Amino acid sequence: KIETALCVAYRAHKLQKRKSGEPFIIHPVEVALLLSDLRMDAETIMSGLLHDTVEDTDLTFSQVEALFGPVVKNIVEGETKVSKMPKLAFTNYADEQAENLRQMFVAMTDDYRIIIVKLADRLH
Repeated sequence: KIETALCVAYRAHKLQKRKSGEPFIIHPVEVALLLSDLRMDAETIMSGLLHDTVEDTDLTFSQVEALFGPVVKNIVEGETKVSKMPKLAFTNYADEQAENLRQMFVAMTDDYRIIIVKLADRLH
């Protein structure tokens, strides 16, 4: 299943480039490698590969669920929701970081793996 997720992510991001000019697929692969290094389960690694597909490509949550099941869909959807939480204007760095933590704690109420994928996303 992880190999299938890699193929789906590759096809979905095929024509996309990062700001650096490198192929976009490098980012989700690096996220998945970080998750693998943490010895996360297959669903989390697949979610790492797919975490930007629904937001940045034509792939839908329904398609993710049909291909990889409800757990992967829920993690990808949760990570996407954390990414889309409104950005508030803060007067200092501490308040901004507190808001980032609040958003992560909200996401953890559904599945802690959402935050693991989000943190891996931010690390790369």
